[in-house]
Amino acid sequence: MKASSRLRGFVKLRPEVEGVLQRVGLDTWDLLLVDVTGLWVRDEFRSEEEAREACRSLGVPCHDGWDDPRMARRMNGRDHWGTAEGQRRAL
Repeated sequence: MKASSRLRGFVKLRPEVEGVLQRVGLDTWDLLLVDVTGLWVRDEFRSEEEAREACRSLGVPCHDGWDDPRMARRMNGRDHWGTAEGQRRAL
């Protein structure tokens, strides 16, 4: 499965994007793409391999869950409610 146009657009427009892969159900995987400023976008995949292939096709590093504390700090570092450019809901 190829990456969606939404994921491709995010990677094109945002700096230093990295992916976080996490299982969210029996047959569902989430791929979150997070940029260096803490903005993010997500998409669901039917398998871990499909999500990894999307990362490869986008040319972004893929992390297994939140194993890298740097990624959690990146995601939580932005004040989404206190700034005008904050992201208040999933896209």
